[in-house]
Amino acid sequence: MPIGIFSKGIIKSIPYIDVFLEDEIIFNPKKPDRLTAIAGWGYKFTSKKAIKKAEKWELPYIALEDGFIRSIGLGFEEPPLSLIIDPVGIYYDSTKPSFLENILNSDGWQTEELLNEARKIKEMITKYNISKYNNSKPVPIDFFKEFKNKEKVLVIDQTKGDASVILGGANQKTFKEMYLSAVEENPDSVIFIKTHPDVIKGKKKGYLTKFKKYPEVFIISENYNPIQLLKAMDKVYTVSSQMGFEALILEKEVYCFGLPFYAGWGLTKDRKKIERRKKQRNIYELISACYILYTKYINPYTKKELSNVFEVIEYINQKKSMV
Repeated sequence: MPIGIFSKGIIKSIPYIDVFLEDEIIFNPKKPDRLTAIAGWGYKFTSKKAIKKAEKWELPYIALEDGFIRSIGLGFEEPPLSLIIDPVGIYYDSTKPSFLENILNSDGWQTEELLNEARKIKEMITKYNISKYNNSKPVPIDFFKEFKNKEKVLVIDQTKGDASVILGGANQKTFKEMYLSAVEENPDSVIFIKTHPDVIKGKKKGYLTKFKKYPEVFIISENYNPIQLLKAMDKVYTVSSQMGFEALILEKEVYCFGLPFYAGWGLTKDRKKIERRKKQRNIYELISACYILYTKYINPYTKKELSNVFEVIEYINQKKSMV
């Protein structure tokens, strides 16, 4: 039974969307006959038509979103190698449950095989410096030379109006609170502000670009590899950025000022609470849920069948090493 899609953008940006959904796709369906569900891009403004149609036709709505290891280039540059398909909610929306949250709130899935795969993912991400996007520059060897003997704190900026910020219970004031907290709580440390890649590219605006800069605060405005940056840090302050999740993978101390998908499980120092998240999880359980159980991967070579996270990581590592 086919799935209905109303967005040309989804069809255009993911030409093999039918492979991910493992079903026939009907674009812009006129009536609900034969349809099993309606799919749209998350719970963003562009998905409103799809959500309304699903409600009108009494069909399930499936939220689509890029996976946590997406591609080499940015979203507007190339199609994704991974996709999240969520019939419950979406991971960045803290206002209601998601399939990811339901997984983490349940038990019985944490097999030794799965946790061993999570350990392998952690090793590969750390070794190959793999992030969501992988077109960034290596951090210069001597970049942190003058700060060698000082504690380093990373404050992560995000793009204005991003759904993960709004639906993560945050706004402009949250970023100000995070920034000031980082400065006040770490008086003997060096503070670095990480600018978002889309802001560097001039595609969007950030939240922290106009705040007062203190003597020991430095802006990282180059698109440096986020994993390499995180490796150099002692603490990480974030609102809802995926880099906070990656910092946990690298065993850093992470302070959350919003309600990202990785907060509330006992791994982060949270300024806000989310009562729905009942379990205490270790990093391998979080990795398993996010990268394996919650995300699908396309064969990066053929784009005609599904694959797995390990093949995608190896592919990205090979491709970026050739650049």
